[in-house]
Amino acid sequence: MLSKVTLMKTATLFTCAIVSLALGLGGCKRDTVKAPFTPGSDQLLKASYPRVVVEAALSRWLVISEPVVARSANAGPLTVSVPLRLLSVTPDQFARVQYRFIFLDAAGLPLRSQSDWRYLRLEPRNQVFLQGNAIDTTAVDWRCEIQSGR
Repeated sequence: MLSKVTLMKTATLFTCAIVSLALGLGGCKRDTVKAPFTPGSDQLLKASYPRVVVEAALSRWLVISEPVVARSANAGPLTVSVPLRLLSVTPDQFARVQYRFIFLDAAGLPLRSQSDWRYLRLEPRNQVFLQGNAIDTTAVDWRCEIQSGR
């Protein structure tokens, strides 16, 4: 014969199982529309997107200064220079990175012709300049991506 405590534990477990099952099945809806899946809305507005982005693993080791943007005479191509420095605990550390510039037209669309990834060895505490030149004269904006040299 089962004790009262055992019966109460069994009844509680059974009740919890029924409630869990009911909640689980209640949340399932049938997809009767069969609409395509859509992405969520980006909370970071286009105007607020940073011009220089860095791979997460490098973000605490790299610092930049104010980029210099110039356009040559006669409305020539856009030229960008981003001063970059590697922070380091010991002077013998270095990092290999790769970077690329993406140039955008007046509508914010990437230009067809873009430069390839460029590789660079960064010595600690020394400032280097990442250089980018738009190939097309219609470039009005830019982005720079930096990641580990793979």
